Amino acid sequence: MIQPTEAALLRKEKRDDESPSQAELFRETFKEKQAEIEDSLSAIDGSSDRLKLADDFDRVSRKINDLNRYLASSSIFLTAYNMKICKHQLQTLSDRLSEMEAELLPRKKFAFRKREATKKAEAKAERQAVVVDKPLSTDAYVVEDRRSETVVVDSIADKDVTLSRLVDCTVFIHGSPNTLHLIDLTSCKIVSGPVVTSVLVENCADSAFAFPCQQLRVHGCRRDDFHVRVSTRAIIEDTTAVRFGPCRRAFGDDTDGPADPVPVDDFNWLVNNKQSPNWTTLPDQDQIAFWNSLDLNSAQTSR
Repeated sequence: MIQPTEAALLRKEKRDDESPSQAELFRETFKEKQAEIEDSLSAIDGSSDRLKLADDFDRVSRKINDLNRYLASSSIFLTAYNMKICKHQLQTLSDRLSEMEAELLPRKKFAFRKREATKKAEAKAERQAVVVDKPLSTDAYVVEDRRSETVVVDSIADKDVTLSRLVDCTVFIHGSPNTLHLIDLTSCKIVSGPVVTSVLVENCADSAFAFPCQQLRVHGCRRDDFHVRVSTRAIIEDTTAVRFGPCRRAFGDDTDGPADPVPVDDFNWLVNNKQSPNWTTLPDQDQIAFWNSLDLNSAQTSR
């Protein structure tokens, strides 16, 4: 005769046998999320304006990153074969996203500056130039809420600099900031002297940055170019379609600097021995075009 405790154990074992395993639950959830991402990609309307397209691509990118993290957290109970299959499916989604972005939201090219600018154009550029020569406090500079301006931040030494909510602006930072925070920038060009410690770039799009620094962290950005020299590995997270190249010139110096490749770690990319699809190397011609698009002499004489 089966004792009550034994009967209870048998009922529990039966329930455990009938309930889905962790791997089965993972496969169902992964398949649902994968289908949701594919539907989101199919629903992107190529006739939408650039801002809506950028938002749509950013939303899909975040979904892919979330699914990538879900896969990583489930690796403890998945077989190596299932991990390989899921990684391949994630790579396919990332490749499709990159292809659609390249087709529907092509990156703006930096044009070479025309040497023979008219006096009218030079006068207009001079009116647009703004010199920021007073810090908001003894240890901080803040430039925010600007549109279509050239801003010269003058005589920075060991101060924390923050640029936020700028659209279509060019900013030259003289001296060596202690830290540099670049937040919510769209279609901007930022050139700075050597940053003593760290640079944080957050929620920026269609912009270009040039500076040497000790540490660089990039979060929530898309379609940005980085011309940098970094003492440690640059880190990106929740970021897509960014490009990295060396900072070939010191600020205000026309001579070429070292062209060492920039080491980058993507916290959302967990595939070993294969580069993340979220960043690429900045081509030499685009690096040269960027520096030629800047009026560095004007920035120097505006001080």
